[in-house]
Amino acid sequence: MEFTDQLNILKVSLKKRANTEKKPNMEKYMKNHFVYFGVSSPSRKLAEAELYSKWKPMDRIELKNWVKQLWNQEQREFQYVALEILGKRKKWLLVEDLPFIEELIITKSWWDTVDMLAGKNLGEIIHNNPQIMEQKIHEYTAHENMWINRSAIISQLGFKSDTNVELLEFSILPHTESKEFFIQKSIGWALRQYAKTNPNWVLDFVEKYPLKPLSKREALKHFN
Repeated sequence: MEFTDQLNILKVSLKKRANTEKKPNMEKYMKNHFVYFGVSSPSRKLAEAELYSKWKPMDRIELKNWVKQLWNQEQREFQYVALEILGKRKKWLLVEDLPFIEELIITKSWWDTVDMLAGKNLGEIIHNNPQIMEQKIHEYTAHENMWINRSAIISQLGFKSDTNVELLEFSILPHTESKEFFIQKSIGWALRQYAKTNPNWVLDFVEKYPLKPLSKREALKHFN
């Protein structure tokens, strides 16, 4: 099936599920950075299922090409479908696919796509390839792009006892004075998540290092 056929199936399916009354609120929630059809998450999943009943990516090359094409579409729902498809095939991704994930992170960036990419895809790759983890976290922490910095901080969200605390600390410390809301929030989120596994380490960290109020408040949510 050609990409244009796949896209038409998805586009028709999304349009028939669009709610024009929801569209303005969805766009407002995302600070009007993106255009929406107005399709809710449950309805969008039905559209994805309709597409998947007719087509599935056969290999990682086809997967990446399809995701790139979806990323280029105007309506935000297309990027959400791309994320779902990547999530279903995340085990296909290899170390050499990191530049592909990085490019998605810095393109049409906002928390709704970045967090999925960092947690499910980037995190999966570095977790499966610990030999490159330190290099990549160091690289991402020093990166000029704020969303890549955020990705470094939250890339270990799902690691639990496998969390590399030295690298978690390394990714956070250069940004503790950041005025960026999304950086402050990511620091608190990463610490809060790891507190479920190692609360004493998080308490010690918060006591040891000065954090912005938002980061500290988020980090200690489970302790209140």
